[in-house]
Amino acid sequence: MIGETSRDREATGRSPALELELQRNVQAPGIARAAVTELSQVLGLGPSTFQTLVLLVSEVVSNAVLHSRGPGGAPITLIATVTTEKVRVTVTDAGEGFVPKQRDPASIHDGYGLYLVDKAATRWGVDTAAPTSVWFELPRVA
Repeated sequence: MIGETSRDREATGRSPALELELQRNVQAPGIARAAVTELSQVLGLGPSTFQTLVLLVSEVVSNAVLHSRGPGGAPITLIATVTTEKVRVTVTDAGEGFVPKQRDPASIHDGYGLYLVDKAATRWGVDTAAPTSVWFELPRVA
């Protein structure tokens, strides 16, 4: 599945369980991993969901650090919303947007971030208008 665009699907009627503003630097993925680790401990996420959540957050935040070209080091925002059925994470940066492309898993020339998101998330997508948002969903207990 190539990610779908859906800013309007973000609205769940619930407050975010986690809202984090990250500076666009090499520490951002580690800070994001620590924050979702703390969140998962509070919510009691299943072990599989926890491992996948940490991996995908790290990948998506890393992509935002590497690829966004926002003005003056504009920050990255991570929002996690949790319902009884799912965890939804949205990472937004000041980038100009992009259209995800199907990648060849045998290629060694590109990163595997969105490939991993595609394979591990229940649903995911990219909102291509600036600012750029990449979101994914995981089942809460897996």
